[in-house]
Amino acid sequence: MPSDRHTARQALGARSERLAAELLRSRGYRIIAKNVRFPVGELDAVAWEQDTLCLIEIRSVSSSQWGGALASITDRKRHRIIRAARWYLNRLRTKPESVRFDVVGIEWHEAGRPTLELVQGAFDDEEASWG
Repeated sequence: MPSDRHTARQALGARSERLAAELLRSRGYRIIAKNVRFPVGELDAVAWEQDTLCLIEIRSVSSSQWGGALASITDRKRHRIIRAARWYLNRLRTKPESVRFDVVGIEWHEAGRPTLELVQGAFDDEEASWG
C-alpha cells in the first residue's frame, strides 16, 4: 500500500504534468504523446512545435533549496532521456527533420501559484543523427 508521502508526490506530479501541458499548448505546441515508457527511460511528453519534434522533460520541485527544478536534471537523468528518445525515434516511420529536447521546470511555492519555466533546447544528444 502506498504511503501518504508517495500518494502526495504522485498527486503533485499529476498536477505538474497538467500545468506543463497547459503551458506548452499556450506556446503553440501540439502534444502527441505523454509518459512514453521504454526499458531505458521515459519521455514525459512528445510534441510538435511548428516543424520541430520536441521531447519534453517535466521537472517539479517544492523547494528551490537545491537549485530548483531545472537543476534537478542530473547527467544520469539526461542520459536516460536521451536513450528513451533514441528508442522513440527509431520506431518512427518518418524521421523528423528537426528534434529538440525541451524542459518544463515547475517550482511549487507554499502560498500562491507555482512558477513555470520552459527551456527550449535545454540539452542535446551530440552523438545523434535523427534524420
